[in-house]
Amino acid sequence: MMKKILLSAFCCNPFKGSEAASGWHWSTGLLKHGFEVHTITRNINQASVEKHGPVPGLTLHYLQLPFGLERLYGFSQATMYLYYILWQWMAYRLAKKLNQSLGFYRAQHVSWGSIQFGSFLYRLDVPFIFGPAGGGQHAPDAFKEYFLEHWSAEEKRKKISHCLLKYNPACKQMLQRAHAVLTSNLDTQAMAETAGAKNIIPTLDSALPESFFSPEFIVRCPSIVQMKLLWVGRLLPRKGLLLTLEVMHALKRYPGMTLTIVGDGPMRSAAELQIHALGLERQVTLVGAVPLAEVRNYYASHDAFLFTSLRDSCPAQLFESMAFNLPVVTLDLHGQGQIITAETGIKIAMNTPEIMVQQLADAIVDLSNDPQRYSALSHAAYLFAKQQTWENKIKTVVERCY
Repeated sequence: MMKKILLSAFCCNPFKGSEAASGWHWSTGLLKHGFEVHTITRNINQASVEKHGPVPGLTLHYLQLPFGLERLYGFSQATMYLYYILWQWMAYRLAKKLNQSLGFYRAQHVSWGSIQFGSFLYRLDVPFIFGPAGGGQHAPDAFKEYFLEHWSAEEKRKKISHCLLKYNPACKQMLQRAHAVLTSNLDTQAMAETAGAKNIIPTLDSALPESFFSPEFIVRCPSIVQMKLLWVGRLLPRKGLLLTLEVMHALKRYPGMTLTIVGDGPMRSAAELQIHALGLERQVTLVGAVPLAEVRNYYASHDAFLFTSLRDSCPAQLFESMAFNLPVVTLDLHGQGQIITAETGIKIAMNTPEIMVQQLADAIVDLSNDPQRYSALSHAAYLFAKQQTWENKIKTVVERCY
């Protein structure tokens, strides 16, 4: 008889990226190790999963809050957090019933991957694995100007984070009683240690399906005359897009240095205003959101990936760009500071914003003038990305925790 696994995947969608992709890949990936998988997820994911079609061995259990409480999710940030905790409690109640009839071998929480919100599944009489998860990182105060009016929300998030870590019963007790806690970056690892987690296993929370990779290694020869930089992601305050635009302004004397921005979000208007204010209309193109399949074309047609996020756990865009052998230029901060090494890209040590803007610009110029270094970084980035597949990640976790 196959051993049964219970997954909590708040987000689980075969047609989306980020957290939704994580929930789906864990659900389907564990099947390859001979398990029968039962995934509890939001009812909003049902239509997409059914569109994909049934997967032998996988059962989805869809959960919806009663009494009109679903409206909490979209009302405000505070009510969204409340919604999630209520949903997690209901997921535990459902899991308890399922366990009585199915008898799970392991339970694992994979989404949301935020340590402060935790999970109530540790209360089951089943070895429980939490993560991979982030959540321990905070944006540096010195860079608050890039958040504009959103900085107050960032400060509020930090206070809520500390409060949840201390008082959320799904967090501290969970960390202390979990069979394993998988942390995606050093900031989160330190937070888990402080909270008393016993078995912490560093595990990056992002990965790639084999189908994402470029079918062949792309040979590029950028130069100071023409170098196409790429930025991909949600246009969120914490993503540091306004910092990126300042870097492009520092590169303005090199008209062949261009930047393409792929994505949409609440900072789009601010970005458009900044592009105009800095006179970057000829160097910077904002294309908006595009389907994931089309994003691959942008990775394939550019020369380097510029990533200046000011708070990030384990950004999937880094793996995606390296899958197309793009060297990465980034900050030595949080997840990207761990993922990028001197072999796969360039990371700038944290300093004042003014100094870092110039250092980022200088790094890009130096890279464009050094074809030998560019080629070495490009090859190393591709080799690193080839190891960051869902198959490899899930296999490693199964070997260590299952």
